[in-house]
Parts: sequence; C-alpha cells; structure tokens
Amino acid sequence: MKKKNKLILVESEMLGPKGHFLDNLIETTNTFRKQNTICWILNKNFDHRDTYLPDNIRIFKSIFSNNFKRKKNKIFYILEEFIFFLINLGNNFYYLVYFTLENKTLKYLKALKSNYFLIPRYFPSFYTVYKKLRPSKNDHIFFQTARRKDIALTNFLIKIDENHPKFHIRVMLPPKKRFKGFFYYLKQINRQMINGKVFLYVWSNFNFKYFLKNSVNKYGIFKSNIPSSFYNRKIKNKDFVVGFMGDARRARGFQHLPEIIKKLHNKNKTFKYIIQFSSISEDLLDTKEKLYKLSKKNKNIKLIEKYCDYKEFRNILKKIDIMPIIHKSGEINKITSGTMYSCVSNQIPIVIPKGVNFMNEILKYKSYETSNNIDDISVKIIKISKNYNYYLKNVKLNSDLLKSSLRNDPLRKNIN
Repeated sequence: MKKKNKLILVESEMLGPKGHFLDNLIETTNTFRKQNTICWILNKNFDHRDTYLPDNIRIFKSIFSNNFKRKKNKIFYILEEFIFFLINLGNNFYYLVYFTLENKTLKYLKALKSNYFLIPRYFPSFYTVYKKLRPSKNDHIFFQTARRKDIALTNFLIKIDENHPKFHIRVMLPPKKRFKGFFYYLKQINRQMINGKVFLYVWSNFNFKYFLKNSVNKYGIFKSNIPSSFYNRKIKNKDFVVGFMGDARRARGFQHLPEIIKKLHNKNKTFKYIIQFSSISEDLLDTKEKLYKLSKKNKNIKLIEKYCDYKEFRNILKKIDIMPIIHKSGEINKITSGTMYSCVSNQIPIVIPKGVNFMNEILKYKSYETSNNIDDISVKIIKISKNYNYYLKNVKLNSDLLKSSLRNDPLRKNIN
C-alpha cells in the first residue's frame, strides 16, 4: 500500500471555534484526508471545548501569538512586542549554535538576513513541531488564512531547509503594501513560486487582480475556492423559512433584521424565521432587544444566540429556504462572504446586494435576486417564495457548477 503524504494545516491566530477558520479547516481536512495524513498546527491557546472536531487527525497546539490586540490594549500590545523582541534576540544566538551543529550556519545567516536579522515571531514554537513531523519534499504545509507572519515563516523555512515540503498559502484579505510587508516576503520566495514549490491562493476576483498587479511574478498565484460539503434540497411550495446566520455585526447588516422581518410579516404572515447570531457588539444590543421582543409576539421567529459548530451550522442551513445577504456589496467583493458561499453549496436561494460580483463564475443561473436597499429585500424575498422551485432548480445547477469547480480546483491539483 502506497504511503500517504503529510498535509500539515496551519491556523496561527485561531483561538476558538468562532468564525469561518475552524469550519474551513474541517472542510479542507475532509477533502484531502483520503490521500493524505492530516496534521493541524494551531495557536497554543486554541480552546475547542464542546466543539466538533474530525477524528483521526494529529493536533499540535504550539504557536505563540500576541495576548493583546493593538486596537484594544495598545500599551500592553507594545510592551508584549518589546518582550517578544528581547526573547527573539536570545533565540537568534540559540539557533546560531543549533544550526552550526547541524552544518547549516550559512543557510541560517541567509535566512536571518532576509528577516531583519531576527527569527520570525513563532519560528521556535513552529519549528519544534516541524522537526517532530519531519516533512519531506513530497509533503505539504498549508497556511489556510495566511498573514505576514506566516509568509515570513515560509521564507525562513525555505532558506534553512533545502528539502522543505511544498508550501500552500491562502490569503483571505488583501495585504497592505508596506516596507518589509507581505509583498517583500513574496519577492523573497519568488524562485520557489516559479519552480512550483510555493503556491499562493486567493478566493475573490478582487484579490486575484490585486496580487497579479503587485507581485514580482505572475507564476504560482491561483484563484481557488474553499473546499465545501454539499446538501441536496427538496422541492417546496409553502412554509418558507427565512434565515440569517453568523456574527452580529453592522458590516453584515444585523441592525436591519427587525425592519426586514416586520416588512415581511406585514406582507406574508406564514413566513418562519431562524436568526442565529453570536459575537454581538455593544452598539447592536438594541437590535438584539428588538428581535427578542418580536419573537415574543411572533412564534414563527426562532432566535439562536450562540456559536454553532460545524455540524450545528449545517443542520440549521438545511432548515433555511431563503437567505438575504445584507452585507455591503463592496465588502463582499473585496473580502468575500462565507455565508453566501454556504448558501450555494446548500442550495439556498439568496437575495444579494446590487453590484456583487463575487462568485460570478458560479452564479450562472438565476438562483438569486438583487436588492437596491433594505426596503427592496423583503420584496425580493417574497418574489423568490412565489416562484420558489424555479430558483431552487437554478441554485441546484449553480451548486453543481461549484462542485465541478472544486474537483478541478488548483489547490486540489497542487496537493493531490
């Protein structure tokens, strides 16, 4: 029997299960586990209590990161950065001795020179696991939500280990162009990208064009979808459920939900609602209160105020028939929408803001309506409900297109 290659998935900043990070990690694991032995390297403080995780994967919680955020605790953040700087100075000398004993002095000094003469932030904690796993040239390391620190680490590992595994770097948000930033390190690993040893993936058209414009070369940059599971929805003619899922944030339009529900209820009292939300900010507590007041008057409104893990999230999606995506179109085009993506894979007709071009290559069939404003959303939801099976037929076709694109996705081809 052929020995499986290792696929090491890295999430350096994920402290808990909230958000799409863990969800994407599980989907990637499910996609590649048949052909590869899966390992996760996570933040040392990652807490997964009461959360679903796949079986038979090795998990290493080792990566150190900041305990304080720059925006919330600026003084403590700066103090912690200074402490890290002092620790790294000490680590510089420790690893100089270590790599000298390994006959890699010149390689280490070259790597050090390319990184301000300091080792990358979490190199020591990562390298401990790296040595334990001993990945070969045929293995893969995938930074699933890469930041500047991740690509700095990639550059460092490439320079000290000539037999390094292939590196896969997915960027979700466009990095800022700054001195010694993301594009500086991208230039450092330019040759490895040309030679097919490092691969960069982006999700949106906006980011793809952004990287092609700002990178030294055009090789090794791929537009790639997030691996996904699929659900086959049944035909329906009544008792439609309108849903909202995710963080309660203004950027996601959470503040508009009470108004949308009221308008829908005035036009059609048979609609049911599932509103799942978590991580609510103080400025939206009044919206939350309005929703609870509405739910007391209307038994068709179900509020789920909690984080839902991988299985819970998908079980709720199965119950939702129509989903309004209330983000601003510019935000979706730039940073994408995991909810919109999940609606396509779970065959849910959607209402999206006018001007959205994210997933244009998948939304070939009319499984959606576009809205100009908040008032228009309720009108479009009713329009979908009156001809639901037409939209359902089309979202099934779009779901098949997504499934087909994932089978031919660059990430799958480059790993398998």
